[in-house]
Amino acid sequence: MKIFIKSFANLKLAIFLLLLIAFFSAIGSIIEQDKPIEFYKGIYTTSFFGTPIWIYLQQLDLTHIYSSWWFFSLLIIFGTCLLSCTFSRQFPALKYARRYYFYTYASQFNKLKQKFLVKTVLKGQLCYQLINEKYSICQKQTGFYGYKGLIGRVGPVIVHLSIIFILLGSILGAIKGFTAQEFVPKSEIFHIQNIVKVGNLAKIPQQTFRINDFWVNFNKTGVVKQFQSDISVLSGKGNEIERKTISVNNPFLFKGLTMYQTDWGIIGLRIKISNKDSVIQLPVSKIANTTQKLWVSWLPIDIEKRSGSGIILILNGVYGKIEFYNEEAKLIKSLSLGQTLIFKDFLSINLLDCILSTGIQIKSDPGIKIIYSGFGTLIVSSLISYISFSEIWFLEYSEEGFCGGKTTRDKVKFNIEMSKIEKGFSKR
Repeated sequence: MKIFIKSFANLKLAIFLLLLIAFFSAIGSIIEQDKPIEFYKGIYTTSFFGTPIWIYLQQLDLTHIYSSWWFFSLLIIFGTCLLSCTFSRQFPALKYARRYYFYTYASQFNKLKQKFLVKTVLKGQLCYQLINEKYSICQKQTGFYGYKGLIGRVGPVIVHLSIIFILLGSILGAIKGFTAQEFVPKSEIFHIQNIVKVGNLAKIPQQTFRINDFWVNFNKTGVVKQFQSDISVLSGKGNEIERKTISVNNPFLFKGLTMYQTDWGIIGLRIKISNKDSVIQLPVSKIANTTQKLWVSWLPIDIEKRSGSGIILILNGVYGKIEFYNEEAKLIKSLSLGQTLIFKDFLSINLLDCILSTGIQIKSDPGIKIIYSGFGTLIVSSLISYISFSEIWFLEYSEEGFCGGKTTRDKVKFNIEMSKIEKGFSKR
């Protein structure tokens, strides 16, 4: 077991693995992850040695880097290196630092860079001066040992453990988390169905939700400012458990689920025609490959008993305008909701309302709390690691005094402390 631990407690191996993880993480930020295979077929069409690049990406699992088995293996091996280093080096170093020991021979001071010799021995004065400098003193008949900043030796141990927690949280979130994307009309009830990404051990909760309302806020220029959804969580009997209005950057947290407001769309248009008593609901389709949100619909009208005739409707979701075109794609008129179009003096079309749908992203990541805790502990422990651990020894030998010390960090400050002590002796 000791041989196994020592083989992984290798600094060069840990640095190599860290660079490898950083390299593949950078690749994952360049190559789009977790997209359908058709997406990669349409983009990565360039051939390399006669084979399209998208085939290499698929075979090497570079399209799902963060959930691939080999990436998990890198994280586990890297975590094993940190754990091995912690138990084989950090804990023994911490245990050794907690022990106080005294110098008994003058030759022991030769290995210290900061040391001096005094003729007049005043141990009480030196102890008092070190105590004022926040040193802890352990004294015996022929000398004493002082130290401060012992907590700085704990920092590296907590740093390693914090990184291990971050790795464990990342793996847990990848294998047990999921992401779903739902487009739901307002006032509709929905369940989690459209799964975009799911871990191998993930469980999809059968929770019921309802979109009570959805609205879009526009600024003075007509550009979308914000869109919001009023969401309720329902019990199995349809009773409301919890309710919240979400918006972009203001999610809804419920029992490990996080619901984000991501997008919005139009799925229908309600109109009323003069020769019809009931309200007609027209389906609309989003126009792909446009720089703005546009939807199109078709209103069939039997003019002069010709079948297949009608009006084309273009909905501009940004400015809230609806444009009417004839069969020759010539603009008839542009109207807003609530206005009426008089078509060929015998037909009036009253625009009542647009049926909006809200885009909700539902995400579950059971490892997120572990990751946040790891990062929080890592920040604190990194600051603690910069605290210097300083040691000072004093030995009374043959009517002379030997004083010396060492520190792990901030050697300039420690040199100043030692200079003050030496000057204090020279003045006596």
